Formats: sequence, structure tokens, C-alpha cells
Amino acid sequence: MSHTRRRVSIDRLAVEQLSRMLQAGSSRVFNCAALHRNVLAAGGAPGQFLFKTGDLNNAIFMKEVYPDDDMREASTNPVGTKIFFSYNQKADLEGGKSIFLNDRNLRTALQFHAGMSASEASEEAQADLKVLEIIDELPSVDPFLFRERAEAEGLDPHPGYFEITEAEYGRIRDHVMRQFQPIVESAFDDVTEANKAVFLKNLVNKLWDATDMEALGPVMDAMGISEDTAGDTFYAWKGIIYYDYIFSRRQEIWKDYANWLNTESRPLDSMPVMAQMKMNERLMEWRKLYQKRWKAVHLMLSEYRDSYDLLFRDHKSPEPFIKFLKNSRKRFYQLGDSMSRVEHTIEVWRTYVGDSSMRFLRFDPLYELGGTSVRILSGR
Repeated sequence: MSHTRRRVSIDRLAVEQLSRMLQAGSSRVFNCAALHRNVLAAGGAPGQFLFKTGDLNNAIFMKEVYPDDDMREASTNPVGTKIFFSYNQKADLEGGKSIFLNDRNLRTALQFHAGMSASEASEEAQADLKVLEIIDELPSVDPFLFRERAEAEGLDPHPGYFEITEAEYGRIRDHVMRQFQPIVESAFDDVTEANKAVFLKNLVNKLWDATDMEALGPVMDAMGISEDTAGDTFYAWKGIIYYDYIFSRRQEIWKDYANWLNTESRPLDSMPVMAQMKMNERLMEWRKLYQKRWKAVHLMLSEYRDSYDLLFRDHKSPEPFIKFLKNSRKRFYQLGDSMSRVEHTIEVWRTYVGDSSMRFLRFDPLYELGGTSVRILSGR
């Protein structure tokens, strides 16, 4: 975790903004405070808490675009993570402070707002900084990605911190493993039939963990991956498979939202001409940004699927897939950012229209929703 920010950036976060984000419950927000209360209610013990420093469990984490060039240049990722400390233990949004996790003043802020030990030798502080690093390195705080990364790092907090059932986690894991198997088969084509099933299962599990690089040597050689980048590459590939899985299951919802934007996003009440012009401008920008994000996700996932099928289904050139793997880390973050923004926008929209079949809004809430959605989709 890089702490290279040149100036202090502990900001007051607008209550309305945070309230809307939490109400929407998107993968751009990890409401540790609410989940921690659930863990306590379920009988979770201190050894099962996500953070060793107690007050960190009452924080809220949000994925946001860095506000200036200094922070963007200091980070290897296009999206940052902001931690919000409430002024009270309930984290009920009456007020608080926030700071990006790559701010050079983070450690001081953690000591002041959360009571983290100032000692560099503190094992509890180092453990908590590791969890913060995991959160910061994720492009979105999807429960599957967070849990998988935590397990890979040897962490075993209470399952209540991850809002995903064992059945769903298993389904996604099995889907990822099936995508992994052809690359293992192609790299170990001299395996005898007698031990093939067990051998492949063992190697696919190693590819999932991405820790035994010696065993995965033939896979790295086949795909032109260096040992230095193998861990990040395999993890990013895993993340892309996950986003592809989610994308395929969210299409109807994304289409429904697009249909609403095109046919039902007009105010119920009459407006003066100037107000109508303002609304039309906002709607046009809103629609263009949504279309841009959706198209970007579609193109990146198509690039992955086409290169994968070309190699493993059609048994043709491996070059497109190798090229994709080399860019996988960048694609992982781009996909996570765009998909979480689309999902966040849709969830915010639902807080306005509810479940009613009559989904028209009056001018003021529609204009407000448009402004919020434009900010989310554009990254402003």
C-alpha cells in the first residue's frame, strides 16, 4: 500500500451522498460497520472479527475515482478506496471523516480515528494493514472477490463479513475452475489416462491458489507468463471470469434499466421550457454514459471470450489469448470499475422508483436521480 500523497486529505463526506450509496448497497461500498453488527448478533467472537483494531470494524469503505493527478499517479490502480469513520459508534451518518487508503497520512488517521497502534512492530496493526491492502487492491468489493482474496492470504474472518452463501460461492468457484481446466490440459498433454483426472484436478486447484509456481511452470511457459507476474495474472484472470459470470446473469436487469432510460425517464409534471431543456441535456448525458459503460464491458468480455474460444475450442492461434492474459490486470480493474458503476447506478435508481410498475418520476426527483447517476457513471 503506497502512502505517497503530498497533502492531508481527510475530508468531510456529504451525508446525503453516503446515505444514498449505502441505501443502494452496491459493490462499490463495503459497509463493514453494518456487517460487523450482524456478526456480533450472530455470536461472532473477537478472534473472528475482520480487523484486530476494534474501531476499524465500524468503518465504511467506498470505491471512488481519485480526485486529482497526484493521487492517480501515486497509485497503480485507476480506482481508489476511501475509508469513512463515523463520529459515533453506530456509523449512522450523522457525520464523520474520510481518507483514501493510499494517502501518506493514512497511518496517522488510523491511529487517531480507529485507535490503531503506532508501533511498527504491532502484529495487530500489521494484520489490519494487510486487510486494508486487500480491500484497496480490489477493483470492486464484491463478496466473492473479497472472500477469495482473503482466503488466499490465509485470513479466516467470520463468514458474516461476506454477503455470499456457500452455495453461490461454490457455483462461482466451479465455474472459474472449468475455465481453468483447458489451459492445464494443453500445458500437460502427456499425462496418462490412468491418472489424468486426479492430476488435472490437482493442477487446477494449484492454478486457483496460484502459489505453487514450480508445479505451474508448464502453464506459465505455454502462456508466456513470467514467474514475477504469474500470481497477479492468474488472479486477474480469475476476476475476469467472475465478472463474465456476473455479466451473463445481469443482462435482463441491465436491459430493463436501459429500457426505462429510453422510454420512461420523462417527468410526470409539466415544466417551463428552460427546465425541459435542462432535463433533456441531463438525460442525453445520462444515456450516453450508460451506453458507454455497457459497451466497454461488452467489448472487454467479448475480447476475452473470443481469444479463449479461438485457442481452446477452435484450437487455433494462442496469440490473442496470450495477449489478453498479459493485459489481464488492466482489464480486471477496468471491468470491475465499469460493472460496479453500472450496478451502483441501477441500485440507486431502484431506491427512487421502488418496485412499482408505474416508474415515472416527477421533475425534481428525476433531475436529482440523473445528476447522481451521471456522477457515478462518469467517475466525477
